[in-house]
Amino acid sequence: MMKITKALLVSFAFGLLLAGNAQATEQSFKVVVNAYDTTIPELNVEGVTVKNIRAFNVLNEPETLTVKKGTSVKITVENKSPISEGFSIDAFGVQEVIKAGETKTISFVADKAGAFTIWCQLHPKNIHLPGSLNVVQ
Repeated sequence: MMKITKALLVSFAFGLLLAGNAQATEQSFKVVVNAYDTTIPELNVEGVTVKNIRAFNVLNEPETLTVKKGTSVKITVENKSPISEGFSIDAFGVQEVIKAGETKTISFVADKAGAFTIWCQLHPKNIHLPGSLNVVQ
């Protein structure tokens, strides 16, 4: 019969703690890059009429991702835009190009706390609505 000691109980409790932490240190997300092309035939604002306004916006859905510092992050990005799109998070060395219709998985460790911009390095910033990766303590 095994004798239970304080050291054995402490070792067992520490092992459970580590196992629990190991499960909580990886987080996966799915992000869809969508393009919205809108034409407004006529707009009248304060007596000024503008015709055939075309707006083209690209955004990541969801636009905000939140993880705890130290988490291994895996983001699967699906590009539903008709052209190649970029997916960059400068603070973590992420800079990917995802072709139209392509899905790509990006992995990194969120080892710094803060709010970090997710953006497209391929196109002007006024076309893309940037996202955010929030890494909390």
